[in-house]
Amino acid sequence: MLQMMSVIAELERNLLADRVRKGIEASKKRGVAIGRPKIPQEKLDIAVRMYKSGDYSVKEIIETNQISTGTFYREINRLKLRKLNKRTEQLT
Repeated sequence: MLQMMSVIAELERNLLADRVRKGIEASKKRGVAIGRPKIPQEKLDIAVRMYKSGDYSVKEIIETNQISTGTFYREINRLKLRKLNKRTEQLT
């Protein structure tokens, strides 16, 4: 009896996963954006300029621009990596 209930539960889970997958595919075909909205690059540029000026704390920058700590540091690290890659290319 327990094994039969387990099989039915697995079948239901698979059917649900199929419906979700098909729904996401249909949404993509219609051009519906899926996921969290992207932060405008302007906000990130302003935050980076504030950071580089040295006049603001990270907390002030994050609160002023209404971005998360992770997003802010990800952008800073991305810019540092880009700068490092340019230096490496110049050396080779």
